[in-house]
Amino acid sequence: MIAMMLNKVLLTSAAIAGLALTTATQQLNNNKSKVSADKTAKVSTAAAVNTKDVNSAVSSMNSVKSLQLSATNADSDATVQNLSNDQSSSSNDDSQASSSSAQVQPVSTQTTTASGDIQWLISRESGGNVNARNGSMYGLGQLSEAAYATYAPGQNYEGNYDVQLQAMQGYIADRYGSVSNAIAHFQSNGWY
Repeated sequence: MIAMMLNKVLLTSAAIAGLALTTATQQLNNNKSKVSADKTAKVSTAAAVNTKDVNSAVSSMNSVKSLQLSATNADSDATVQNLSNDQSSSSNDDSQASSSSAQVQPVSTQTTTASGDIQWLISRESGGNVNARNGSMYGLGQLSEAAYATYAPGQNYEGNYDVQLQAMQGYIADRYGSVSNAIAHFQSNGWY
């Protein structure tokens, strides 16, 4: 149902962008037909394109990109929810209770290369706050000072998203083998 709604929104946005571009093209063509053969006149009329129409088209395309990103995050969240459901049906009563209490929440996007799966863990560990602290645990993945020394040696991890992400990925790879395995452990135990 969400996919159908997003599809309709995307199609509508694309149609609006197409109309705006068509309008801009028509205006440009009308201006060109009125201009003499003088090259300087052609240059000045080409610059007279209605910027409002162009800005509208660009805004529509940005909306389409935003919706595509939202759809990607929704698919990612659905995958994590399916993983949670699969685990709760195949584990004992104790782990069923703990995995059913884990709820998938929308994940905020970052401007780095972190995947949606690792973003799920980050949202639960620190809420995306690079300065989050819980006792001696610190940062995105709530890692110890020793973990940062192991997985990001010699780098300043305090407040540094990229270094913290690097250390978190190293820790996950070393301890669990994959982000999916780390998520499964988190869902069963409430920590990773």
